[in-house]
Amino acid sequence: MAKQPWTEEKMNKWLMEGRGQGTEKTYVPWTKISDFPSIGRATRIFGVKIPRIYHLQSDNQLRCFLLFEWSDRVVDLRESFPLLNLLETIDDKDDLRLDKFTEKETGVPMVLTTSFLLTVRNGDGKERLVARSVKNASELRRSSAFENLEIQRRYWRAKGVEWKLITDKQIPKQFSKNVSWVRETLLDDGMDSNEKSEQALLLHHDLLRYPDLKLGDVLNAFDYREGVSQGIGLYLFRYLIAKKRIHIDMNQSVQMARKVRDVLR
Repeated sequence: MAKQPWTEEKMNKWLMEGRGQGTEKTYVPWTKISDFPSIGRATRIFGVKIPRIYHLQSDNQLRCFLLFEWSDRVVDLRESFPLLNLLETIDDKDDLRLDKFTEKETGVPMVLTTSFLLTVRNGDGKERLVARSVKNASELRRSSAFENLEIQRRYWRAKGVEWKLITDKQIPKQFSKNVSWVRETLLDDGMDSNEKSEQALLLHHDLLRYPDLKLGDVLNAFDYREGVSQGIGLYLFRYLIAKKRIHIDMNQSVQMARKVRDVLR
């Protein structure tokens, strides 16, 4: 499917759809995966902190989303946030090549977006906004990428919002992989929530009771003793991590052959 040119009509249509507006469950991203049929490694994922579908444009955006969602400080995350009223917001724009971001066929300025706009809660309980742009380090070789990022930096500076760039070099990939591994247990899996919590509590007691046994042995023994399907113990172990009732080093992969005391922190 050929890409449709950007027009005033299309922009107004997206605004009428509520794109770039709302917070938490009501937020609608400016760009959706369905807008670009050939976008590649794009992902739609259902949130566990805020139950809605998120539209993420790359593997690195997905990794960052998982890290942001995991953080207790992040209370809202909005992806593909549009930089609306750009010309009115940025004062020092004379040296910016804004012409690079204009639709050639129509002459209509494109709406630039920042990967994530986060609402974070500080230690004193106060909330503030922070903006984060996610790029592959290899993309920074292109002058257009630098121009785009500089526009974003000045836009958010004018808004009084902290803005930072995140590249793939800065993303702890094993951490995000572990978050993905455990968060699945928080989604609807058909299990009764009360039963899951009760079984997880029993497993938690086992983990505390047998710190010198191998993790895999404790999980297998749990399955046998409780008469549940093989693998339920591992599933509940992941659930305990996801609920943050037990803690592991999220920057390391979980090794079943290690002693329980060496896996738990």
